[in-house]
Amino acid sequence: MNVEIKDSENIYVYKLVADNGGAPCIHKGVLSLSICKPRIRQAADVDDWIIGFGGKSVADLKERLIYIAQVTKVVDHGDYYDSETYRGRPDCIYRKVGNAYEYVPNSLFHDSEDLPHDLGAAPSFDRARNLLSDRFVYFGREGDRSIIESVFDLYDGLPRDFVKNHPDQTRERFEQFIQSIVSKYGFKVCGKPTHAEITTKCHESEDEYQVYSRCNSK
Repeated sequence: MNVEIKDSENIYVYKLVADNGGAPCIHKGVLSLSICKPRIRQAADVDDWIIGFGGKSVADLKERLIYIAQVTKVVDHGDYYDSETYRGRPDCIYRKVGNAYEYVPNSLFHDSEDLPHDLGAAPSFDRARNLLSDRFVYFGREGDRSIIESVFDLYDGLPRDFVKNHPDQTRERFEQFIQSIVSKYGFKVCGKPTHAEITTKCHESEDEYQVYSRCNSK
């Protein structure tokens, strides 16, 4: 399978500290990013790409590729939590009550105290924005170090702050990386979440990302 990556499509790269099925969440063939990573959820748009590597601070995630996804739908204004379409997805852990939201008791991920982090503060709830994809390859616990050898130096050097308009050479290497992975594996689920048995909060220690866009694009 070949993919074309246009100059207008940003590439977001970040490191996960938990891969427990919550962020990203895969359910009925759709990958969603709905909790954690609020800055990515606020910034990314349809057709942008997201690369999620394992965080260097977590032994069983270090030096691994967890997933690559192209955003195919954005659900804005908290509609993800107010629609029958998404009810039942494991990461749909909040519900709309009037003009506010509340945590759904006994949800798999997070708890009530995480609502401001995930959705933003009242009354705007500016983080209540959800990214969905049906064009993704998810490795989970199967994404070993050999998969990222071609970009290991980039992975190893990712800083905590995000950078926009990065040098085109780096952008091009990530484009080639995405294309090589999709060409080899296609869009599919290759493995189960690394931390499927636990519900570690994915924003506890590392929440770093970069966005690689062409200097003359959006």
